Amino acid sequence: MANTEFGTIFGIQHFSVDDGPGIRTAVFLKGCNMACTWCHNPESISGALELMYRGARCILCGGCGVVCPHGVHQWMDGVHTLARADCTACGRCVDECKVGALSIVGQRMTASEVVAEAKRDMRYYRASGGGLTITGGEPMCQPAFTLELAKRAQVEGISVVIETNGSASYADYEALLPYVDLFLMDYKFTDNTAHLVSTGKGNEAVLENISKLEVAGAKMVLRCPIIPGLNDNDTHFQGIAGLTQRYSCILGFEIMPYHKLGLEKARQLGRDMQAFTEPDDSTKRVWEQKIINYGGREWRR
Repeated sequence: MANTEFGTIFGIQHFSVDDGPGIRTAVFLKGCNMACTWCHNPESISGALELMYRGARCILCGGCGVVCPHGVHQWMDGVHTLARADCTACGRCVDECKVGALSIVGQRMTASEVVAEAKRDMRYYRASGGGLTITGGEPMCQPAFTLELAKRAQVEGISVVIETNGSASYADYEALLPYVDLFLMDYKFTDNTAHLVSTGKGNEAVLENISKLEVAGAKMVLRCPIIPGLNDNDTHFQGIAGLTQRYSCILGFEIMPYHKLGLEKARQLGRDMQAFTEPDDSTKRVWEQKIINYGGREWRR
């Protein structure tokens, strides 16, 4: 079997209603080429399998340290610490842990295995106009696997949506065009410098790919993470609205308000992550209305 048949994922969510039109099966691919300061899925950033430690569950039994071949688990003054740089994610400690304090994030699957999971929901797709959404992380960090998934899904009569940050090589998007019904294009910042500072990449490739996908006849929706203090400003709201006006391929925008669920996951992975203020419902409505007032087209599923 060719290597392109295998990919690394960190989750499959059945009956998703937030990842494209209709009821969908969302498959989350591991690995991302951006480093957003607010990342909602920090377990997706690395393309490698990772050890997650939930300290609140740990009973300090020491069993994980006994079976670990690399000395990852250590104790000092009754505190369990992890030498993560030495961890190979072999999973022996996970098997030993009886209280669920340890888990491996990520698994290798074949495209046929993933599509078989998606086929379980065929009746929901037919009733709702849903299908398979390939998301992440960044699916285009595994372009061959993403393409294989899309091809196999199409053979099974399953609609395919790709969620992407838009910064990959256009050649990779072009290869997907015959198999993808809709791109969910993350649009994070209108200001290029702010994009670079908060994600590690500028937005030039994103805008270039939107323009090329327009010419190619693709369909897309702008998914806009709005982070208080970073991009909740009129410049960005005007930029979102302007793109929906400029490109006929953009069916509209939807905002993705900041939430704090990523903070705990980051701690469990041994990472530090900046916290921002979670917006309330009225603030979300103000953001949406501002974009609409600037001429933006809101996407309705």
